[in-house]
Amino acid sequence: MGIRKKIFYITAAVMLSVLLVSYGVMYLYFYHVMFEETVIRQRASVELNRQMADNFVQSVYHTAVQLVSDKALGGYLSNPCTDPLETIQMREAVKTQFAHYATHQVIDSTYYYRSTLFLSDLLPIAKTFESYTLDNNPYAASNVVFSDTNVQEEEWYRETVKRTVHVFTNESTDEFCIARKIINTYYIGPYDSNGTAVMVVSVAKNQLENVFSSIPVTAGSGYAILDDDGKNLYCSSTGIGCNVYEYAWQASGCREQDEFTLSLDGEKYLASNCQAQYGIHLLFLTPNSDITASVKPLMATYSLIFAGISLVLLLAIYILTGRLSRPLIRLSAAIGEVRDTRNYDKEKLHVSNEKELVILEKSFGQLIDNVNRLIEDIRIQDEKEKRSQLRALQAQINPHFIFNAMDMVNWLALSRNCDDIASIVSSIANMMRYSITNADGMVAISQEIANIREFISVYQLRHNNRLHLDTSVDNEDISIPKFTLQPLVENSVRHAKTVDGEDLCIDIHAWKEGRTALIEVHDNGRGCDAQELNRHIRYEKTTLQVSSGFGIRNVNERIALWYHGGSGLIFRNEEDGSLTVRIILDITQEKENPDKSSLPGETGGKAEK
Repeated sequence: MGIRKKIFYITAAVMLSVLLVSYGVMYLYFYHVMFEETVIRQRASVELNRQMADNFVQSVYHTAVQLVSDKALGGYLSNPCTDPLETIQMREAVKTQFAHYATHQVIDSTYYYRSTLFLSDLLPIAKTFESYTLDNNPYAASNVVFSDTNVQEEEWYRETVKRTVHVFTNESTDEFCIARKIINTYYIGPYDSNGTAVMVVSVAKNQLENVFSSIPVTAGSGYAILDDDGKNLYCSSTGIGCNVYEYAWQASGCREQDEFTLSLDGEKYLASNCQAQYGIHLLFLTPNSDITASVKPLMATYSLIFAGISLVLLLAIYILTGRLSRPLIRLSAAIGEVRDTRNYDKEKLHVSNEKELVILEKSFGQLIDNVNRLIEDIRIQDEKEKRSQLRALQAQINPHFIFNAMDMVNWLALSRNCDDIASIVSSIANMMRYSITNADGMVAISQEIANIREFISVYQLRHNNRLHLDTSVDNEDISIPKFTLQPLVENSVRHAKTVDGEDLCIDIHAWKEGRTALIEVHDNGRGCDAQELNRHIRYEKTTLQVSSGFGIRNVNERIALWYHGGSGLIFRNEEDGSLTVRIILDITQEKENPDKSSLPGETGGKAEK
């Protein structure tokens, strides 16, 4: 994928991420704003409807006050009704007076309402009125007067005379009713504990919306009218069921909370509760889905605007990346033409004067110069390797002539009966063959001991055959680095000081203990401090005098290169003062190709006893 596409795709991904994040942030912001606005509007609606409900109830109250304090009405109700003509006049006067107060006191005559006055049947004039109930009222007039004979046993009537004011719904007529007990102060007739009369103002439920504010907070908002006991008297004609209002009433703690939220059947609601006069409670509910729906148009507008801006920016970025990537493409093509850096024209790399591209041009030019230097170094190294190979081949030829010459000396010694010289020359030839063959490899311990025997045979002539080598190898399969034992035996031959009259005896013992190979080299020489030797191989300060040669430090370090763990040399003095060196080889940790370059050279590598 080209850099232009990469930049374009990355920018598009970043913008999409920004869009998604900003969409979430803006959604939360708009939702919060709309929620707060809905709360404010619902509070205003609640307060407006409470005032309208109070005005309606106050109009009923004012009508009741007029009926209570009307002296003329008290006279009409106190009339004994002995004269039929007068009785008819009194009855009509009561109707007229009641109609006058009911018509002028109720807030608006355009509402469809009915005012019904039920006179106590103990009043003499009550016998002149018909006795109907709210359910079977046959008159269409809005103001009628009846006797209470047939309603005294109805629940609403008993609650009214008990409480003075009672709000209820008449399911038979589908009306919302407010009943109030009337006790006229000028009435002087027979006493009735239930009062002089009971006035009922009824409003059809389909007209009740006119009593309250008909403007909903949202399309799905609604309200309910409840009494002090939480009984649902009326629900507005929205999609919210009456059971939701009953649940909200219980959730509000029965009037203890004015504003709260609730969840029911997966829908959340914003609820407001207020109380009007006469025990009327108004409960308003606004579905949360309406608030969410009001946010969607805003988010759609925001998304369209952001998407338009993003498209313009993407187009601009696409054009801009084209201008930026064109020199890079030319530089890439120039680099692709490189076949041989030694004859490449670096001027072809100059494709633009832009600072960054000039830096790239110089960097690649330096890379070409470095490659050319490496090529030259490799050529020189290759020539050196060829010279080394020639010298190695020549070195293989030189020992061949040396061995031939030594064989000639051996033949001359034998032909002149100098057997001891012939034996020494043969041993020296064998030792040379051993030393130049795979000098850095591993050998069986038996081969190392055979080489040591050749070495001992050379020194036998010097020591008048007073030098003895004894070997004891329990496991012939032990392998060790070449020239591990020979320097130790040579130290014994050259530096061991025996007691006068004793021959020098060197013992080599090899065995295995589990996964560890152990080799001990012991001589009967005296006077060497084993601890000084141990400090010497650890590169600690010591009083030992060190001669030049292939010393014990070299042996110890080569063992450490071939093996891990606790492998190495340990010197100790026996009870008689003789010296023993133990070689510990952890054969579980043997390396196949140790790094011999880490082996330090040792000047004066042989410690004198």
